[in-house]
Amino acid sequence: MVELYSEGSLVSTKSFIKSYGGDTLNTAIAAARLGSSVSYITRLGDDIHAAGLRDMIVQEGVALEAGRIFKGKTGLYMVSVSSDSEREFAYYRENSAACQLCPQDISPQLIQSGKIIFASGITMAISQSARESVIKAFKIAKAAGIITALDPNYRENLWLNSGKMVDALNEILPLVDVLLPSFPEDTEAIISFKRPEQALQHFMLKGVPLVIIKAGNQGCYIGYRNEVTHVPAMAIKAIDTTGAGDAFNAGFLHGLARQESLVQCAKLGVTTAALKVLNKGSALAMPNKDSVYSRAFAK
Repeated sequence: MVELYSEGSLVSTKSFIKSYGGDTLNTAIAAARLGSSVSYITRLGDDIHAAGLRDMIVQEGVALEAGRIFKGKTGLYMVSVSSDSEREFAYYRENSAACQLCPQDISPQLIQSGKIIFASGITMAISQSARESVIKAFKIAKAAGIITALDPNYRENLWLNSGKMVDALNEILPLVDVLLPSFPEDTEAIISFKRPEQALQHFMLKGVPLVIIKAGNQGCYIGYRNEVTHVPAMAIKAIDTTGAGDAFNAGFLHGLARQESLVQCAKLGVTTAALKVLNKGSALAMPNKDSVYSRAFAK
């Protein structure tokens, strides 16, 4: 989507800085900056913003796997961050190009060529055809032995109620190898658990092999083979937490693709997230490989 960023209230601001963002795009760009080879499956519109969005994705080294060009608009969101880091959002994406993603856009050959397939609950929420596309991609990946990773990324305004999200999650969980929910945003809204460890146990009992609970300034909790490991966050003063979870996803999955240990993957995740929140904006605020590695594995 197009991102319009303001440092003042959305009600009273007189100016915005234009960029691009969106949860899966943020993750794709962050992973590419870390050195991963990344392909991004989406649909583009034919409006004035589409060319800039395409150029930005390509310039970041992400292979753009767009489906048919949709005769319509690019989604847009506005975001403001106050001096105390409180955020305010306004979204305009209904019937936008990305919402038209459909199963015909999913190439089995592309899925089978990857190491990890990543998707978001937001993609599953924006349209039925997009939801079916995620399920198709995950089924192809599972059959080919490709790792599947999902961030539920629950957004109340995209679902009729949390029960609808739970239904969608239960449908896809048997196809998920790595689950990356946020605490408390996802865990309390979806399953009403007040502690990260409870959420870990819940999803592991559901049969998810690897569960990572992203817990902001608490760091993250790894649930694997009935064992729980805590990896603390970096001690920093956040300027803008927009896209922090997306940055973590990129760092963790980048490490997983490189067959790092789970603790090392988590260190890459928390470091990528920490360095991101020191900068304003989302996709273009993602850190580069040198800055992440020098801090993630500093002695």
